[in-house]
Amino acid sequence: MTVAASYQIHHLAPRIYQIVLTPPIKGFDNFIAAWLVRGPDAVYLVDVGPAVTVTQLTDALSELGVAHLDYICLTHIHIDHAGAIGHLALQFAGTPVICHPKGVPHIVDPERLWQGTVKTLGDTARAYERMLPVAPASIATESDLAAAPFQLLDTPGHSPHHYAIAAAECLFAGEAGGVCLPLSSGETYLRPATPPRFFLETSLASIDRIMAAAPRTICYGHFGLQNNGMQMLARHRDQILFWEKTLSTALDEGISGSQDGYERWVDLMLRKDPNLKGFEELSLEVQERERGFLLNSVKGFAGYLTYRRENLDA
Repeated sequence: MTVAASYQIHHLAPRIYQIVLTPPIKGFDNFIAAWLVRGPDAVYLVDVGPAVTVTQLTDALSELGVAHLDYICLTHIHIDHAGAIGHLALQFAGTPVICHPKGVPHIVDPERLWQGTVKTLGDTARAYERMLPVAPASIATESDLAAAPFQLLDTPGHSPHHYAIAAAECLFAGEAGGVCLPLSSGETYLRPATPPRFFLETSLASIDRIMAAAPRTICYGHFGLQNNGMQMLARHRDQILFWEKTLSTALDEGISGSQDGYERWVDLMLRKDPNLKGFEELSLEVQERERGFLLNSVKGFAGYLTYRRENLDA
């Protein structure tokens, strides 16, 4: 296994620790994290990062004196969030692994997930490294879930196998609330995480479901903690609707869903969306990373808008 850069531990709230993981990919510093909650009723992880950073994660847990976990939770099975789950399930044998039911078959037998990820992400997937399978006996049972000190919110949109996790201390949004990066100016850069296949109504319903939990504090899969949870979720909901309106107009004006069209859509959103105005504050390597993800996000909208028009015309 490739040895990546060092981890960082940030104690961001009384019971919440962010463990920052650094895969060996340019521009991916301060982008991927696992969250450790040391609650009064349970100690648990939310997301585990890619396989390549599993040593960083286990070293961080050792530094924090964590020898036992009551739960290991996955917001979703994308390998930047869940790639190390097979390794963790072996190290913390007997700890229930919580995963969306639609995702469970893919962590028990991750080959299809791996092949699909390589097809989509190429060298980035290979840098994340392969997921080890999770034994079926490690998957949380109904009684495990009933005893858990948090609520699982079914939040498809970013992916069909996505949970947001509502705890007393915080809401762990995964990518259902977008990607939120702190900027040196004190502002935040907020980006939709809408890869294909994306459906607007599904994504909005997921955001509404999270907002119904009325979180004051929100922890993002990418990247930090924000104490104005409801405000950030409302901002992201408005952003999704703004992208739909703006890109629908672009489609009307003949900017097609070709590769050149997608690049023009990215440039359009960087000009038009005030939530992206901090893009120029990012380092050039991070800008390159973000441009790749923005390209994936506009592709999701392109597929949705095309699907909607074809079905309206049918």
